[in-house]
Amino acid sequence: MTTEVEPWTPPSGRNAQLQAAGRWWDVVRAPRFIGKRALELLGDDVGAVIENPFDGVLYWLIPLGAAAEWDMSRLPHLQVWGATAYIEVPSVDCRRGPGVRWRVPPRDRCLTDPAALHGALRTATREALGPREGAAR
Repeated sequence: MTTEVEPWTPPSGRNAQLQAAGRWWDVVRAPRFIGKRALELLGDDVGAVIENPFDGVLYWLIPLGAAAEWDMSRLPHLQVWGATAYIEVPSVDCRRGPGVRWRVPPRDRCLTDPAALHGALRTATREALGPREGAAR
């Protein structure tokens, strides 16, 4: 007998919930100074993005294991979180602070294409910090 896994949906209600990465999605965490530029570069090719104004970070949800091959040495200040991490996920309608909120609300898709995100984050990082030694341009 096969048990079908329910698709993920953001929490309903008024409060954010602590949710495990690595179950439905992995998380890419970027500081706001890099993340804002990556959002501009992605344009409409972005899934849902969570903003935590207290920590000054943006979180993208990506498919499980999709960033396993990323060279993180070329992406300083960024982190990919999987099964060992939890993030605070805002309720589906939370688009304003003061706390965690959707910078880009969930629409027809919650996940961002990892290849497009990787390219946008590399460009945003290079623009913010300059080229990394040995980094391909």
